[in-house]
Amino acid sequence: MKALLFLALGYGSLVALMYGAQASLIFPGTRLPSRPLDHPFSPERLTIAREDGVTLAGMLFAPRGDLPSDGLVIGFGGNAQDAEVLGQDLAAAFAGLHVAVFHYRGYGESGGSPGEAELLGDAEAIHDRLVQALAPQAVYALGISLGSGIASYLSKQRPLDGVLLITPYDSIEAVAKAAYPWLPVGLLLKHRFPSVDFMVANPTPAAIIAAENDRVIKPERTAALRQALPNLVFDRRIDGAGHGDIHAMPAYQDALGDALEALKAAGSTMAAGPRRS
Repeated sequence: MKALLFLALGYGSLVALMYGAQASLIFPGTRLPSRPLDHPFSPERLTIAREDGVTLAGMLFAPRGDLPSDGLVIGFGGNAQDAEVLGQDLAAAFAGLHVAVFHYRGYGESGGSPGEAELLGDAEAIHDRLVQALAPQAVYALGISLGSGIASYLSKQRPLDGVLLITPYDSIEAVAKAAYPWLPVGLLLKHRFPSVDFMVANPTPAAIIAAENDRVIKPERTAALRQALPNLVFDRRIDGAGHGDIHAMPAYQDALGDALEALKAAGSTMAAGPRRS
């Protein structure tokens, strides 16, 4: 009996520890350093003041050369990804478009603390501010890992011309349950990011880029999301890539360009109507 009581107390303590640590596990980027990067592409620095007093810091990259912009890509990075680096990478990949990236709350120069509801609301505010300022002819959301859930949400709430999901999942809850089968994840988790719910019956053209050897977002989690997409127009797996090194693969750079072209070709059923702001 004492042994059972000891085990129960130990398990309870471990559950409590994991409950308290979930924010640091889901949003580890709050502990990582970031510094402004202006080379090789010098962005316009942006700030957005939110209703709760938090100021978000971001950057806007103009298309290279003198050609008019083909549209706007709004990027949402992974949970440990520096927006400064992501912005430079996306600006290099999408030379003919405006590219905007913001630090999540608590990341880089953005204030506040991250949370699911806060990051989803921030995505809407970022979209609305940029669309109002730029009046782009097309708007695409791009999400990587954690950011794929945010991009999925935005595609449900705003009339996007396409959404590009990189190493995506069906929900953080499903990912956590697979990683911690011994925990009552459904009872503990505060931040669920249910991408699959955002994409069901969502007509936005969608593209997926997945990593063959992804050990963070397992193939079955991407597969569950893939099955829910009613308008999947591009789907590519990067052979030999893992979750953390997919961006370094030459095939990934090709996939970004091909995915954007597929989204452009698909268009959006909402593109002809006025954009909400």
